[in-house]
Amino acid sequence: MSFSKTQVNRAGQLWAEHLRAAADGGRRVGQQRVELIEAIQVIDWWREEHSKPLSRVAANLRYYAGHESKPIVAQRLKKLPTILGKLVRTPGMKLARMEDIGGVRAVLSSQDAAYRVASRLRKNWTITRFRDYVAEPKADGYRALHLINRNHGRLIEVQLRTRLQDTWANSVEIDARRVAPGLKFGTGPEVLRDFYAVSGEFLAIADQGLAADPALYRRLMELREPVDTLRRRARQRKENK
Repeated sequence: MSFSKTQVNRAGQLWAEHLRAAADGGRRVGQQRVELIEAIQVIDWWREEHSKPLSRVAANLRYYAGHESKPIVAQRLKKLPTILGKLVRTPGMKLARMEDIGGVRAVLSSQDAAYRVASRLRKNWTITRFRDYVAEPKADGYRALHLINRNHGRLIEVQLRTRLQDTWANSVEIDARRVAPGLKFGTGPEVLRDFYAVSGEFLAIADQGLAADPALYRRLMELREPVDTLRRRARQRKENK
């Protein structure tokens, strides 16, 4: 069984509209129950369509990154609820154009190593988009190199990070699960968002091999105590449930 990209986009749009309506307290009734079941089958089929391209890209990335010192390469297929969540957060997004259903990440020993791997990939792969979040970091402090590879008609996102960038991103993931669910999407306590913006800049300086900025370090330490308090309260709430 296969579906057209038009059907895939329609299925994604139907579910996004349904979830937005549900969040606003609205109800979608009648024939839509059957439509939603059919739509989720289409979305799940599209997700699985990325499995083989994802594995091929991961294997090839291990080869190209293998020229550097002991890279760590991991892959993941975006979970169904995460796909739906992204469609809800991004009105107008077409599911068939979503670039990160399949994702591969390489953690490299240095920023120079990451740029070298990116150069090899751009020379040898079909890269449809390259984003340099090191030269132009995200407002939240995120830094990495992103490349979108078209493999057998499917888009796979490749992330190239240094070890410090990966540590930062993993810490955000943990706090998003335990403290502030919307942290990765620009919401959550301001002090926590400030902490990650400052720590991202602090670690970027370390990645360049430069001396730490004393003022930046002081700001980081000022934010550390209230952030630790947030984390402690989150643990206590979980224990008291």
